[in-house]
Amino acid sequence: MSRHKCLILGASGIVGQRLQQRLVHHPMFEICAVAGSEATAGANLATLPWRLDEPRPELPNLEVLHANDDELAVECQKMGITIAFSGLPAAVAKDVESRLVTAGIMVFSNASAFRRVTGIPMIIPEVNPNHIIESMHYCATNCTLIPLAIPVAAINQLTKIKSIKMRSEQALSGAGWELLSNPEAITGRVNPHIEGEAEKTKSELLYVNGTLNAGQITPASIPTDIKCRRISRRDGHQVFVEIEVYHEFTLAELHNSVDSMTCLDLPSAPIKPIHIVDKIDPKAHLWSDGVEFTSQPRPATNLKTGMAIIMGDIAISGNRICFSAYSHNTIRGAAGGVILLAEFILVNKF
Repeated sequence: MSRHKCLILGASGIVGQRLQQRLVHHPMFEICAVAGSEATAGANLATLPWRLDEPRPELPNLEVLHANDDELAVECQKMGITIAFSGLPAAVAKDVESRLVTAGIMVFSNASAFRRVTGIPMIIPEVNPNHIIESMHYCATNCTLIPLAIPVAAINQLTKIKSIKMRSEQALSGAGWELLSNPEAITGRVNPHIEGEAEKTKSELLYVNGTLNAGQITPASIPTDIKCRRISRRDGHQVFVEIEVYHEFTLAELHNSVDSMTCLDLPSAPIKPIHIVDKIDPKAHLWSDGVEFTSQPRPATNLKTGMAIIMGDIAISGNRICFSAYSHNTIRGAAGGVILLAEFILVNKF
């Protein structure tokens, strides 16, 4: 199978470098260009500071293009690029992604600029695959939503949900490399407030659980109470969830529902979407492929590790279930998630 030539929007940020890391050996995509800010434009990609814990993979010898250059789309067309992966900030992504789409380049975006916009599907493959419509522009969801939405999908297979409460503990890397390099944040003195995070998580949860009719999504109407906070952890978003349901179910039935979830035959898909444990250990459980944990991840070659959701601390009482869930926010919640979305769309639509 020939590889799709692609552009990565993001040269020096965490999500941009996760995209580079995960696409360099990808069987479906070939990195042909990388674009970044004015500060990185013109530099050789190999000379930029590497922000990730794992060693820099052997990336192609590329000069970083300027993402805001009006001629970026034309240059991509000349190189035969047909797909772009965006790890840009929302304010920048709005114009850049629009220009690429207009030029006929399909965009898969991790940015929030076009989420919940009519005609631009926002899809978690295990949750709302039925929301696929023909488009040149697709969005992944907010990273905090992932460890909530996928367990919710397993519960939805058993019974209708009456209400959802969630609180989060979110890693420093969710705010970018600047916070990760802040000595005070690393040692525990971090502002817990995340502007707009709870509101985004709520609206996106209801959206992916909504119904599609004539190209329009009608969001679900589930009462929700969501609170989000930043903590001093390098990677990994953990959520603590309480769900009230209409019909009782047992722990065994929940396990069966998790086991019956569709396992996607795609390069970035975990072996199982949810990895159930008795109790979540944020350090030991960061990297899972759905079956096994590893403490020595190689995400440039093993695209499945870090892509599963960990679910634990499960307690069921009557029509109420409490649990915790955990995911790698820059892998499943960001770069890995948007690449999985691209794999899913290309295999199912083209």
